[in-house]
Order: sequence, then structure tokens, then C-alpha cells
Amino acid sequence: MLEFRNVVIEMKPLADSYFKKSGNWGSEYTFSNLFIWRTNNQTAIAEQDGFLFVRYRLGSKYYFLMPVAGHEGADSVKAVESLIEYSSGLGCDLVITGLGKEGTEKLEELMPGRFEFRAKPEWFDYLYNASDLINLKGSRYQAKRNHINKFERWNGTDTFEEMHAGNIPYCLETYEKWVTEHPDLDLRAESLAVHEALNHFDQLGLKGGLNRYNGKVCAFTVGAEINSEVFVIHIEKGLTDCVGVYAVINRDFARHACQSYKYINREEDMGIEGLRKAKRSYYPAMLLEKYVAELKS
Repeated sequence: MLEFRNVVIEMKPLADSYFKKSGNWGSEYTFSNLFIWRTNNQTAIAEQDGFLFVRYRLGSKYYFLMPVAGHEGADSVKAVESLIEYSSGLGCDLVITGLGKEGTEKLEELMPGRFEFRAKPEWFDYLYNASDLINLKGSRYQAKRNHINKFERWNGTDTFEEMHAGNIPYCLETYEKWVTEHPDLDLRAESLAVHEALNHFDQLGLKGGLNRYNGKVCAFTVGAEINSEVFVIHIEKGLTDCVGVYAVINRDFARHACQSYKYINREEDMGIEGLRKAKRSYYPAMLLEKYVAELKS
């Protein structure tokens, strides 16, 4: 029987050793994502038979990622059977989340007819060509360039800093101010995740950057490498009274931190219309589809 343990920072080398080999481009397949949301998602991991297993619990329901193999030839059927056995022991049917299209095809090949698959568009990750976000060329990015020009007319062009231990406290102050600007939102889970990311910035191997307005931090962003081709943005915040600030932090961070990557993953829109509109305004190169697989009774 699988033995799950709650996620702690010391598990990073273990998780990384599996995720880096997985070939997955989804935001779920980074230890930093598991760690910063671990309290809200009650995230736990197990290692058995050459696989890494990830479990989430939301309320009374359990969810799992597709088991991640640590080497070629590992027995994927046995790994899924282990999840079926574990779920049965909990008194629930197995639900696997975060599956890409290829993942659904692989699972169906492994266990024909045993799972039902449902697309979850609100979970689709937005992937952009890094070069597009760095250069913002062409007419479709004219509005973004206009926002940046407004910001730079008031504040100058040299406002970006790499994030480090010395300026992280100022980012936390900016986040708290951002929270007060959005009193209508329930930000308890997000607030905890932001603090986890910034308070464990170096331990998680994160990269971050910030912009200043009149000397004060007006925007910041934090992310992590998924693999040598893809960098994922976990957090991006900007104060509402700074015109153009999101366009500026988006471009500046891409320029300073993402030059070596082919794609930038800016995660899902969660079905929020305003967030969907903002993400689409940067013209993603692709949407990384996500599916849920439910074991048929």
C-alpha cells in the first residue's frame, strides 16, 4: 500500500529528480507549485516501485497526478493499480488530474475502457513563445507597447531588479497593499501561497523580478524552471494605481530571466473571465490541455 507523506521543503531533490525526466510541461510538475499550495491542497507525495505519486485533498475528495516514472521501463500499469488500490482503501473512486492529451491516450492504452475522460478548460495552461513576450513585436502587441510607454514616460526605463533576499520584504509589502486593493476577493489561499513562495524563495530555487515606481516596488513576479525549454510563472502582482505596470513586469522579467527558454507557461485562467481575457491578449502559442480521468465504477 502506498504511504503518502505531507510535502516539506526537504522533498525538493526527490521531486525534481522525477519531474525533470517526465517531459511534462504543465505547471503541476514543479516542486515549487506543490510546495506553495501544499496547505490549501493538503498535498502529499509517495515513492514506490520507481514512481513518484502526488496526492491532493480538497475537502473530503482526493485527487492524484498521473504517477511519474523515474526511469524507462517502469511498470506504469502496476503504478496505476497501486493508486486504484489506495483509493479503494479510502472508500472513493480514483480521480487523476492534470493529464495532457498524450496522458489520456497513454492511460487509455494502459487500461482500455477503464477510465472516463473530461476536459477541464479552466485548467488549460497558457504557453507563449518567450521571444514574443520579450520583444512584443508587431501590431497585435501595440496596446502593450502603449502601456509600457505610459509607464516609462512617468517613471523612466531602468526600473527592473532581480529578486533577492534583500528586496523580498518590499515585495511582501506590495502584496499586502495589493490585497487591500481587492477587498471583494477571498485571497486566503493565495496569500498563503505567495508568502510560502517568497519566504522560501532560495530554497525552492525560484527566479523573480520586480519593478519600482518612485523608488517603491509596484510589481513583482516569481516563477520556476519546468525543464530546459519551459519556464513557468507562478505569481505576478502589480498595483492598480501604476498605469502599465503589468505590461512592464511581464516584458522585463521575460527579458532578464527567460532568454534561454523557448516557452513561458503562465498557468491557467481558472475560468475567470477577466483573467482569461488578459492571458489571451498576449496571444499564446498554445493552450496546454488538461483532462480529468475518473475510474469507471
